[in-house]
Amino acid sequence: MRHFIAAVILIGGISTLHAQQTNVKQYIQQVAAGWTTDAKKALPDLLIDGPDDPAVLFLHASLIDDPKKASPLLERIVEAFPKSEWADDAMARLVIVAATKNDADKARKTFATMRDQYSQSDLLPVVYEVMRSTVGAPAPSEKVVAPQPVKNAEPVLKNVTKSYTLAVMTTADKSEADKFVAKLKKKGLKASVTPTTIRGQSKYFVRVGEYETESEALKELVLVRAACDCKPVVTKK
Repeated sequence: MRHFIAAVILIGGISTLHAQQTNVKQYIQQVAAGWTTDAKKALPDLLIDGPDDPAVLFLHASLIDDPKKASPLLERIVEAFPKSEWADDAMARLVIVAATKNDADKARKTFATMRDQYSQSDLLPVVYEVMRSTVGAPAPSEKVVAPQPVKNAEPVLKNVTKSYTLAVMTTADKSEADKFVAKLKKKGLKASVTPTTIRGQSKYFVRVGEYETESEALKELVLVRAACDCKPVVTKK
């Protein structure tokens, strides 16, 4: 992608590229919320315009149902674009795929690499929890983090905004949504129905939980998936 930017001379070309990058992020967010139609329509053109764009590669991998077939795209992002904002996302998915396939050795090796290369990634706690609930917790890091001094200060109360939730169903049938919510509540899950409109059509969005950060939501994803026998995705409220 950097080579492409360097080759662009006209300001209009740069503006178009920026718009494309923004659109790719929007498509990735839509896929994460369970809406894939627009992204699938846009993907062929995106692949033509930016075949080496890590965001396009990540979107492509996200639209492939078979994790095994998506893995080469994720590996390419990690290997060819290690400093991309999508590199740690790609590696996190590789860990999760290996862990859910019960490939403990690969999951632990990939996690160790991720921990070394992306030590500040907020996805590390997520993949750690996935491994802990599947192939077992990875070995502790050899890096020693110096403890921070404890300050005797008055606690600061903050207004907590819970901006994330887990989407578990989108349906046009309100009674179907209500029945699913009742089923989830019986299993102890905090579920609710939110009406929404998609392309002029009324839909009912069933969600579980409320979380401050995306990482907190991802930590609960595996447990919710097991409890509801569904495929939850993290989305903003």
